Amino acid sequence: MSRQTGNTAADAPQVDWTRAFDAQSQAAFGEAFAADIVLEATLLTRPIEGRERVARVMAVMSNVYETLEFTHQATNGPRTYLEWTAVALGGLQMKGVTVLLRDEQHRIATVAIHHRFLNESLLLSEHAGKQLLDVLDPDDFYDPAARTR
Repeated sequence: MSRQTGNTAADAPQVDWTRAFDAQSQAAFGEAFAADIVLEATLLTRPIEGRERVARVMAVMSNVYETLEFTHQATNGPRTYLEWTAVALGGLQMKGVTVLLRDEQHRIATVAIHHRFLNESLLLSEHAGKQLLDVLDPDDFYDPAARTR
């Protein structure tokens, strides 16, 4: 589904996360996040913490996707599970699951993003590392050059 026409299927109603992903803005993500949010992701070598940093990462990364559709959603207590499909970086096909954990104020306190498959994840991680040098360290992402040293 095109980013311009929405990003959720019938089985995945809009929530603050999907709306922020559709808006592709740091402010939209920041509004949904707890101050002490933690981002864990397949693309990262370690967790990222704090509303401003995580919102910046998500704003940059949401712009990498040419298309993204949240296809299924389930909620169990404070956790929401979102399945998705995406195309990034000129045709790179991806699938994944995002798990949102909310705090007592219903803000997103933890985000865990699981990309499939390995090759696509490594390419996207390498790209993200180049895009986010103003916020994160290069070693927060996959770097094929570091593997050959």
